[in-house]
Amino acid sequence: MKNIKIIMLALTLSALNFSCLVDDEDDGGLQGIENSEYLIGFPKKVHNESYFSDEGPVVVDLPVNILGGQAGTPTSSNIDVTFTVDPASTAVAGNEYNLSATSFTIPAGSNYGAIPLQINTGGLDPDTPTKLILNLTSSTGSTVSTLDKTLTINFVGCQSQVDQFTYDVTTIRLSDNGTMAVDTENIAMESVNVFRTESVGPYGAGNTAGGYIGGEDGYTFSDVCGAITVDSQNLVNNYSNQVFGSGSVDPVTGDIEITYTITFGSGDQVYTSTYIKQ
Repeated sequence: MKNIKIIMLALTLSALNFSCLVDDEDDGGLQGIENSEYLIGFPKKVHNESYFSDEGPVVVDLPVNILGGQAGTPTSSNIDVTFTVDPASTAVAGNEYNLSATSFTIPAGSNYGAIPLQINTGGLDPDTPTKLILNLTSSTGSTVSTLDKTLTINFVGCQSQVDQFTYDVTTIRLSDNGTMAVDTENIAMESVNVFRTESVGPYGAGNTAGGYIGGEDGYTFSDVCGAITVDSQNLVNNYSNQVFGSGSVDPVTGDIEITYTITFGSGDQVYTSTYIKQ
């Protein structure tokens, strides 16, 4: 009996240690959403469109999803959605982009619809990015999500100075200036102006502070004319902890500094990673 108690205690402690990498979920809140009216919104908050030469007009579809409601049952009728261009937009209609309408339809039985956006690739500024901000305003038979009603489209005419180089990386935890990692790693290109590191905070195959915790090493960031954005993403694409932040690229040296947060149930931690190009 004593041995059984010891084993159960060890399993409990192991589960508690693991749970620090997973955020608690509010099951009651999720259930409430499922039983409510259909909820619609953009699946992400930022979308980058990068072109470095005049390729003529290019049409892209910006998806708007049904995020929940009605216990996941398919819609029986069309959902008509309206949207507006936010006055904070810096992109000019007829120059960087064209919109043929300010409404669209999510067809019955479908879980998404799309806003068709024409990008005038020859109209993008090669030195300064501009942005188009869209706000969902109303929808029939559904509710527009307050958290997911806005999408920012960045039009990027300047090519990133970040490339698939090797960097000397130092990561510091800001709460106590503790060194999490001093290592050498590569930054890999995932798509145009979008890259992925090999470590995040104390975690990574070569990091002694946290080491390898499974999943996909590092985090993804985008570079828009030297401004770095770390869009909110799951820790190592595996845990519900979120990683998000921002940074910059030195225009002369190409060195990078990024400050980002990792959320934890015990309290969020903020890190700064400095990448010195070899």
